[in-house]
Amino acid sequence: MFEVRRLRLLRELAAHGTIAAAAEACALTPSAVSQQLALLEREAHTTLFIRDGRRLLLTEAAHVLVAHTEIILAQMERARAEVSALEQGVRGTVRLGAFPSAAGAIAAPAIAACQAYHPDLNVELGEQEPEQSLVELRARRIDVALVYEYNLLPRLPHAGIELRPVIREPVLLALPPRHPHAADEGARPLAALRDEHWVAPRRDDSLRTVLERACEAAGFNPRFDFTSDDYSVVLALVQAGLGVSLVPRLVVEQLAADVTLRPVEDLQLTRTVSIAVRAGSGGDPAINALVLALRRAARQD
Repeated sequence: MFEVRRLRLLRELAAHGTIAAAAEACALTPSAVSQQLALLEREAHTTLFIRDGRRLLLTEAAHVLVAHTEIILAQMERARAEVSALEQGVRGTVRLGAFPSAAGAIAAPAIAACQAYHPDLNVELGEQEPEQSLVELRARRIDVALVYEYNLLPRLPHAGIELRPVIREPVLLALPPRHPHAADEGARPLAALRDEHWVAPRRDDSLRTVLERACEAAGFNPRFDFTSDDYSVVLALVQAGLGVSLVPRLVVEQLAADVTLRPVEDLQLTRTVSIAVRAGSGGDPAINALVLALRRAARQD
């Protein structure tokens, strides 16, 4: 008989690759994770890991266990959801993680709607980037997340997670209002901006990578003269005529910046915003109520 908590640790090891990363994801010490995985290996009566430097490579037997673990955990979530559905009304606490622009544009009106229609439902909101939200979701530290994916980048890891797309928005060229390329309507070629000063996010590695790849596809490496962790600063620098940038439409709309937006010519750049829940948990009345409110808020955006 396998213990579910040990199977969870095996799943996190498969997702993160090292004992230290799996321990961080599960809020445990590396030694505690190592001990539990050693016990799981004894329960399995077979080799589950092969050490390769700091990483543990999973054997075929371990991958079989991980696949069954996803099924087991999804079934447990469905069981919890069905039990919760037997109660009268929508009540309890739902924890929501959202990246900053979605927290203001989508999460805020959705939470207000939940308070109006379900007074016994409490929604807790925390700002998190998508990768961290998925870690917190898998660890059951949050219940719902708003995440995003760029079309130029690999998809987010979503084993055990259900993604429900709600917005597919363009990533647009942000220009100062008096920039020569701002005068004409329509798409602008990135190659024509090779000599510009570029403003880039500092910690948003996803968008920064999209910017770099888009410019490389246009035949040049962008010169980053200004970087910031704050998108209001990024857009203020563009508005002041100090540079140009690439930003998702939702960011500009949320901050109401006075910049000119133009599509990029010959290159489709998009960001898809999705609602993420644990597989099997969507039938929980409280989670379902928040998901429905988020979908409505996204449609009104």
